[in-house]
Amino acid sequence: MSSFLIRNMCGIAGYAGQKNAADILFDMLARLEYRGYDSAGIACVVGDSIVISKEKGKVSEVRKKINPEKIKSHVGVAHTRWATHGGPNQVNAHPHASPDKMFVVAHNGIIENYAEIKSELKEAGAVFASETDTEVVAHLLQRNYDGDLIEAFKKTLHKLRGSYALTALSARHPDRILIARNESPLLIGLAEGETYIASDAPAFLPYTKKAVFLSDGDYGVVTKDGVTLYSIKSGRTVKRPAEVLTWDVGAAEKGGYHHFMLKEINEEPEAARNALTEPKEISAIAKKIAGKKRVYFVACGTAYHAGLYAKYALEHFGIPSEAVVASEFRYSTLSTVDAECGVIAVSQSGETADTLAAVKGAKKKGAYVASVVNVVGSSLARESNDVAYTRSGPEIAVASTKAYIGQTTLLAALSLEIALEKNAVSKSDYERFMAELEKIPETIKIVLDANKVEEEAEKHATKTTFFFIGRRQNYPTALEGALKLKEISYVHAEGYPAGELKHGPLALLEPGVVVMTVLSADELAPKLASNIEEVRSRGASVVKVGYGGDLKTPQVSPVLAPIVNIVPLHLFAYYMSTLKGLDPDKPRNLAKSVTVE
Repeated sequence: MSSFLIRNMCGIAGYAGQKNAADILFDMLARLEYRGYDSAGIACVVGDSIVISKEKGKVSEVRKKINPEKIKSHVGVAHTRWATHGGPNQVNAHPHASPDKMFVVAHNGIIENYAEIKSELKEAGAVFASETDTEVVAHLLQRNYDGDLIEAFKKTLHKLRGSYALTALSARHPDRILIARNESPLLIGLAEGETYIASDAPAFLPYTKKAVFLSDGDYGVVTKDGVTLYSIKSGRTVKRPAEVLTWDVGAAEKGGYHHFMLKEINEEPEAARNALTEPKEISAIAKKIAGKKRVYFVACGTAYHAGLYAKYALEHFGIPSEAVVASEFRYSTLSTVDAECGVIAVSQSGETADTLAAVKGAKKKGAYVASVVNVVGSSLARESNDVAYTRSGPEIAVASTKAYIGQTTLLAALSLEIALEKNAVSKSDYERFMAELEKIPETIKIVLDANKVEEEAEKHATKTTFFFIGRRQNYPTALEGALKLKEISYVHAEGYPAGELKHGPLALLEPGVVVMTVLSADELAPKLASNIEEVRSRGASVVKVGYGGDLKTPQVSPVLAPIVNIVPLHLFAYYMSTLKGLDPDKPRNLAKSVTVE
């Protein structure tokens, strides 16, 4: 994959207030480390100049380089970078300064026309210090500045094409931070006499829960007294409502667990419970989807597996639908979309680039769009006609666990509501399924309390090839189990429909290979038993997951079983990672969210 097709989300932090800015910025960056990065940096206004410190490597390494206590500043910005333009090194790390050192910029996203701007600036005599697209913004600010900071910023933004969350400092205006957003998340935290800037709320949760979410096309200025926003299109001031975040400060901490991932797996009962707290929103979406001729679930990664589960859940009630990976949907399936279609987008962050693009494309073609999202106020939520929040709280580990439980639980409820609207399920069966769904949190807790998964993981810790198989609604569970294992344990793991074993995977089965089998407590159980015998006859090991399996779960209705069956697979991936001495929270080459293509 080229460096231009980045799969991650960098981190931005900013502070204007009365405390030591450097101390607070380093703390904020530490809370954004889960987003993935290869370098980090900080810039603070000190007197009539701006002090910059940046390094390849960890936030802690940058902190070692400078003593925050010695930086007497109340205003600054900071950044964690994952290389897109230019390699991962100290020179390309953010923030970037203008040639006269009067402006400093930190940026998430990609300036698509940076090469054109850079060429133009070079022709005018500009000399660049880095290979990044971001540095052109600092140069433009210097060129456009004639005493009016906001006007210089507006002119600069009008020149840019692409995605960005921007923060900028000016040595001439030491109490201000410039901000702008276009297709990359940025929000403001408001407190008494101090203002915070971040690409994600956990950065400032210990300081304030009052947040303002910027919309695409917003730009403005932050001071310790608050934020003033303008529209890039009109230049007029705009008002964005402040929201009070319901996340606990402690939810962004490990809370006594060795890793965030283990903490979040143990929060899965609560995630399932919280996903059922928006019945009105779920019902509203169901009513509109029920009237559509075609239904698509659109998502990426783990969220796609949740969407695929929803497809099988609807088919359980005889309702056809499709689950499509967002990057395929936007370039292929979108051509079939019209006003008769309903699109349900699924995303933890609500900022996934391909999912957002798919939704925007579907809306342009007249489709009804609903979203299932965790992060309140996110871009996907705002782009959708309706939204149902999973309310799983902050998920810090890169590999999604509790968010997946929230998504599948909510989508199960949505599928039931759609089936009821279309008279595909009787009222009595609907009530029976809903009563069972409401008990899913307790069922998940039973699985966690009876956790014997580490013992099973120890048996296979040195194995390097795993297949995950399942049938019908448990096929998405197999895919998700394989994804989790490969993400954090770095072993080969593939998910297959069990019926596909004969069409290729059998050739790879031999002693030393492990086949994780997600059991079906329905009429497909005999077929799965036959698959298991095929595997064993070739010397491969079998680990049965589900009711009556090696990794046991309580018996629940087949349509709801995938929500429970994934729990031991989450634990299995976690223990496989830790037994190898790896950090399951921060897998190599991966990051939490994908906000550019």
